[in-house]
Amino acid sequence: MLIELYIFAVVIIVYGLFTTLAVIGFNRLNQDLQTSAIDLNPTFISIVLSARNEASTIEVCLEQIIKQQFPTTHFEIIVIDDASEDDTYQLANNILGKSSLQFQVFREPIHQGKKKNISKAIALAKGSIIVTTDADVVFRFSNWLSTISNYFEIHKPAMLVMPIDFESESGMLPTFQIIENMALTAITAGYVGIHKPFMCNGANLAFKKSAYDLVNGYKSHLNISSGEDVFLMEAIKNVNPTGIHYILSRALIVKTKAQTNFSDFFNQRIRWAYKAKYNSNFLNLSAGFIVMMANLLILAFVMAIINKSAIIPYLSIFVLSKFVFDFLLLFLASVYLGRLKYLGWMVPFQFIYWIYALLIGICSMVIKPYWKEKKIN
Repeated sequence: MLIELYIFAVVIIVYGLFTTLAVIGFNRLNQDLQTSAIDLNPTFISIVLSARNEASTIEVCLEQIIKQQFPTTHFEIIVIDDASEDDTYQLANNILGKSSLQFQVFREPIHQGKKKNISKAIALAKGSIIVTTDADVVFRFSNWLSTISNYFEIHKPAMLVMPIDFESESGMLPTFQIIENMALTAITAGYVGIHKPFMCNGANLAFKKSAYDLVNGYKSHLNISSGEDVFLMEAIKNVNPTGIHYILSRALIVKTKAQTNFSDFFNQRIRWAYKAKYNSNFLNLSAGFIVMMANLLILAFVMAIINKSAIIPYLSIFVLSKFVFDFLLLFLASVYLGRLKYLGWMVPFQFIYWIYALLIGICSMVIKPYWKEKKIN
């Protein structure tokens, strides 16, 4: 029993350190909100997008880019249709053809995968700044692109990590995803704030083309279907440790639709976790394990109550400590994302998250996930 208490104590101490560092880093970013007027002669930007079977969202996605309050002479969009089996290509061509944007739309006859498609798009891009996004992003602020441009002009990052959020929808599964995303946002931003980035999302990511070329783009991991965002970040970080930035500007928030089907949600999360085993970053490898072990404290607490164990008071302190650490993370992110009303869901979700974390962790090691009906390699 004493050994168990030592183990639980170590777990909560490590988890506390992990979350405290994120909180420190997040608060450092609050000091980095310098803005300026829109540059009259901004650097040319290329937005690249790989789409497969996205007929339901591709029009909205592109409309959100067309509405940007940014000179159309200074950006372009390149869409690669990855052998879609629906009208994605035609819809993209039609809506961009009616706009005043500079654009290119290509259709791959054979499924290539997102990473190869984006590599092709970047090779064709004219911009010195590359912005990657996804076809299922359905909302962007109209000053999203100008904010990106201004930040690169002022701060000169090699890469700018930007936030993702979900559209508000009713139901337990969308709510769960919003809560989880709040935690991921706080950790992602926080660790960039202490110059130890280990997460980012290619649905909203910007980087210098010169930084991409310097590390030979995706070549070192082109054989791995997913993870183009995180692996590129690691490569850039290796040559420029302080070149990865994050800015707490709501103008940079983009929104996608939450998964409403449990099977799709489960497969998506396995896909996200699956790529972690190919990442050499110790922090990336250990973060999932730390979170999973901390969540198992709740299981241990419940089992102790059932068995009327003598260690209930100690486990109560550990679980309460975890709640405090989680609240700090979620509060910071909820203020930034405008999600304060969701904080009340934190407590009930704590009691199911351990099951979810454990299940995803195990399944990602034994199941090859699918993306758009194609198995990930």
